[in-house]
Amino acid sequence: MSKIFIRKWSELSGNRFDAEYYKDEFMELEKTLRTKTTLKLSDFIISISSGATPDKKESWKYYTEDKTKGIPFLRVQNIKPNTTISDDFIYINVETHEGMLKRSQVSENDLIVTITGRLGTAAVAPKGFIGNINQHSVVIKTKDLQTSRAIATFLNTDIGEKLASRRATGGTRPALDYKALKSIPIVYNESIYYVIEEANRLAKAKEQQAKELLDSIDSYLLEELGITMPSQTNNALDSRIFTQKISALSGSRFDPSYHQKYYQDLENALQSSPYPLINLASIIEDFKKGIEVGSSEYSQNKEIPFIRVSDISNNGIDFENVQKFVSASLYENLKTFQPQENELLYSKDGTIGICLEADMKRDYIISGGILRLKLVKEVDRYFLQFLLASQIINILANRQSIGAVIKHLNIDKFLNLKIPLPPLEIQEQISKKLLDSKNQALALQTKAKEILNAAKIDIENIILAPESSGGGGNI
Repeated sequence: MSKIFIRKWSELSGNRFDAEYYKDEFMELEKTLRTKTTLKLSDFIISISSGATPDKKESWKYYTEDKTKGIPFLRVQNIKPNTTISDDFIYINVETHEGMLKRSQVSENDLIVTITGRLGTAAVAPKGFIGNINQHSVVIKTKDLQTSRAIATFLNTDIGEKLASRRATGGTRPALDYKALKSIPIVYNESIYYVIEEANRLAKAKEQQAKELLDSIDSYLLEELGITMPSQTNNALDSRIFTQKISALSGSRFDPSYHQKYYQDLENALQSSPYPLINLASIIEDFKKGIEVGSSEYSQNKEIPFIRVSDISNNGIDFENVQKFVSASLYENLKTFQPQENELLYSKDGTIGICLEADMKRDYIISGGILRLKLVKEVDRYFLQFLLASQIINILANRQSIGAVIKHLNIDKFLNLKIPLPPLEIQEQISKKLLDSKNQALALQTKAKEILNAAKIDIENIILAPESSGGGGNI
């Protein structure tokens, strides 16, 4: 509900005249923090730099798929609100790291803070880490590891999020400039990090149990289908050199990776299943793509989620961390892009091969990188969901993709993928077992989130406690 309020001229600050900046919750929070600290983020910064995104049209010049030689290139989704960095990296080559992006290099103990998207989320580079960032984050050198940890923990609280969001400017794409970022008040307390560290330890144990259950899904599925995954050859030079007859080249694909023997071994493994191999097209009654609304249509207000590939996993849509939204009025015009009941969603761009059940609990629309699949009645949709998300089908789908950095899977290529299809009764037996394992894993993941959320509340209570103060001491 809209709210009307009045502010005195003396209360206006920083050349900000937008009403959002002067909401009661922000004003009261800043007033409380002024009683606890005089420190700002700028007081802890030795140096600060932002990165850039090398031109993807010349990806061969800047990027690499070789994880052993490449440098992790951190994006907003890699910076987690529990102060850690996720490892789903893309990689730049050493030349780019040492040349074009030299000023934004990240090393151990550095503080990384997002300045667009999920504003003010912070992580600390772990021991031995070497990486780089794009323009949506900054890397900050602080005095030491303890300083970076304490600041990251503070920024990741709801308090820190509000302070960052308040200082952001920009309509549809809010961002923090250096001046705004440096002005964030910091209640400095090194002990708060140990609260999140213990929570991370407990949550990680739950997540590991969940991972083991989810990993068992693939093994069980392949075993029931009578498929044994072939072993991959090593990466030695003699293993990567091979010849191929012209007659074996197909579909205008002349890139060597497409014709690796490993792919032939995977296709042979599928052939070994006792069940018939069919084209996906024969069991998909209908399919539809999502839509790209364009950045100008993004809504600053968090109204209707606009779901991109980065928002989904095989376990569902991560609504809590969605970064892009559209207005309710635009949603009314785009309702045809709302997934429907009993549909599967499948990612065809970027991270190819994610498959999940359409969520019917809320309104949202999907981006053009996601397909909606409606299946024929003779197929158990849970069975197909697990199969499309399996390692073997995922590898074969990625083989058909094009694009060096951002991959794209042509829909015709997707529909021509071959899968083993048991009778419906066996499909249902397999999917029941797999759903049980998946639900156990999701329960463990939920528990892990609850542990981290409880830790955030404990940290905020420490920060706001009457006796708490972070304004003294040497920096």
